[in-house]
Amino acid sequence: MKILWLLPLLFVFSFADELSQKTKDLKENERISKQLGKKLDDLAKDILANEKNLNNLAGQIQKLSQETLKLEENAKLQNKELKTLNSQNQDLLKDKNAMENKLVSLIAENFAFDLPIPSGYIESEESFIAFELLNSLDEVFKEEFYRLSKDYELISKQISAKQDQIDKINTNLKKYNDDLSKLEKLKLEQIDEIKRQKTDKDIYTKKLNDVQKQQVELRDTLAQLKIVSEKQEKPSTQNTSNQAVRQLGSSYQNAAVKKYKGQKTIAPLDSFIIKQKFGNFTDPIYNIKIFNENVILRSKTADARVKSVFGGKVVFAKETNLLQRVVIIEHNNGLHTIYAHLDKISPTLKVGKNVKKGEVLGRVKNDLTFEVTQEKFHINPLELISLN
Repeated sequence: MKILWLLPLLFVFSFADELSQKTKDLKENERISKQLGKKLDDLAKDILANEKNLNNLAGQIQKLSQETLKLEENAKLQNKELKTLNSQNQDLLKDKNAMENKLVSLIAENFAFDLPIPSGYIESEESFIAFELLNSLDEVFKEEFYRLSKDYELISKQISAKQDQIDKINTNLKKYNDDLSKLEKLKLEQIDEIKRQKTDKDIYTKKLNDVQKQQVELRDTLAQLKIVSEKQEKPSTQNTSNQAVRQLGSSYQNAAVKKYKGQKTIAPLDSFIIKQKFGNFTDPIYNIKIFNENVILRSKTADARVKSVFGGKVVFAKETNLLQRVVIIEHNNGLHTIYAHLDKISPTLKVGKNVKKGEVLGRVKNDLTFEVTQEKFHINPLELISLN
């Protein structure tokens, strides 16, 4: 019957553990989802902050390990001493109880001798001797009572002193055990932090590789259209290791750049935040320099309209492998504007079509990659548009 009674409890505990693990996994998945949506530099800040937290945890673990190691031998001795003190206190308590019984018995005997003299009592020589004897016995009782009281007081003090020692040892042992629990908790926290850090670094590395791959694809497209030259060496696009990431950034430190000197124009999105800036980006995780030839604008509204910033002619409008759908507009003075990562291209938009300033080129769910070139030079796209 007991086994049958325990089975439901085991099921409940098992289900509770499974539910706890699923909740933990769900929270981690939510965290990963947020990390995937972060900007590269924001993700890098998280990784650096986590590195600092890991170093702090490692320092705490080392310090606590040293402290508990010092306390370990002392804890063994104190456990032994605690056992002895408890045993001694048990013996003292027995002696104390015995003394209490003696004191009670002595008081009872003394009380019996001190009973009042009955009425009609006649003094005689024998009675006088009896009173003297009683007085002598009374003195003996007093002396015995005093001695027992002193011994009782001494034993009580010894018990109290040993109890103080026991309490002190228990406090020390509690601190030791608390430190051990804290150390174990810190170690588990460190393991979780390392897992999170590895996940974030994997996400970061993939993002870094994706940025480079997309940049290579866009550069190849621009080169085919004779918009930019192919004078720069194409980097490797493999992403099997951190070293590969370093290679990806190595050939993008000397891009041909020029200042924009024309009039400000409209932005390609109505409302946005700047997710990635133009120019040199020093990667704080792997300590490499990458040149961002474009900007990434995150729309504040979903399914946002993407507009041409100037009037011009469509020279490219189709889906690509990595950049989703791309539209390239040719403007006056050798200026080209590139709109990548579009989710939709306007159905009326065809290569060779002339578009007006502000005409809708397509729609984007979240992020728009926006690039500007002029006569094979790269221009900071934010120099063209009004940010008001």
